[in-house]
Amino acid sequence: MEGWGKIKPAAKYAGVSERLMRDWIKQGLKHSRLRTGTVLIRFSDIDAFLEQFAITSSLADQLVDDIMKESL
Repeated sequence: MEGWGKIKPAAKYAGVSERLMRDWIKQGLKHSRLRTGTVLIRFSDIDAFLEQFAITSSLADQLVDDIMKESL
């Protein structure tokens, strides 16, 4: 999806609540605020924001290995 969206469509795009989307803005998600107070978020900025939380399969494998070693 390209372009910009208000809070509600941006939250729907990301599959999260509007409240969480507002929390992400407080945590640094890039956005624009119009003079009217309307908040607009570029969909590509949501993708970029979420990339910082991406887990690579090698990290996931390491976590599983660590858990398995602890249970032995």
